[in-house]
Amino acid sequence: MEGYMVWLIFLAFAIFALCIVQLQTRRSRVLERERQQLQKSLHVWQERLRERERTIDELQRRAAQLLKWRDRASELEQELAATKQTERYASAKRLQYLEEHLVEENPSSVFLSTFQPRGMHTFEERLGQMLDEAQFEVVIVSPWIKRQTWDRIKRPLRKFSRRGGKLRVFTRGCESDYSQGLSDDIMKEVAELKGEVIPVRPLHAKIYMVDRRQAIIASANLTKGGFEGNYEAGVWMSDPSILKDICAFVENLHSCNYNESR
Repeated sequence: MEGYMVWLIFLAFAIFALCIVQLQTRRSRVLERERQQLQKSLHVWQERLRERERTIDELQRRAAQLLKWRDRASELEQELAATKQTERYASAKRLQYLEEHLVEENPSSVFLSTFQPRGMHTFEERLGQMLDEAQFEVVIVSPWIKRQTWDRIKRPLRKFSRRGGKLRVFTRGCESDYSQGLSDDIMKEVAELKGEVIPVRPLHAKIYMVDRRQAIIASANLTKGGFEGNYEAGVWMSDPSILKDICAFVENLHSCNYNESR
């Protein structure tokens, strides 16, 4: 009887051990599947990481190239701005405009006025159009200039300045004019546009010239009266022979100011 009980206990223990082994085997299989799944996931994430690294490397390479292009573009802009300031560039552009003028069929002059009768162009309208088209040089000759009116043409002048254009403003620049309210001191505004103010005390001419290609000769100062209050008249022109004389007149103004300041 005792031997039978021992065998039963042994058998029960064997069955229990076998169950334990089966459970461990099953658990090992589950763990192995999970390990394999984790390995697959790890492989996928490693591939994604390598792809991200390749993408980052490519973006860094492109960013470095863009920085080089940006620096080169900045250098080219500075070179172009410096070139636009030279007399050789201005002369070359004037020769180009002369050749274009010889073949074009558009009128070389247009009558302008401050008020707008039927069929006529306003002074402010044509001046704004000229400033929008300006590429390398703007010359303003106006004895009196009011800041309020200057602000009306500041937008195209600011764009022109960013393109590296050369701005010269000839005005009387008299303290007596400022004190009487006839004119305003706009030296600071012109300096912000990297331009130059040339004071000419006996100045009375009114000329507005762009790129030595087109100009307005008018009675209108750059004031509210010149733009809208007074009855003003003038002529817009693109005739190269007349523009040549206008350029010479402007340079004479500059020379007169230089001699007076010495």
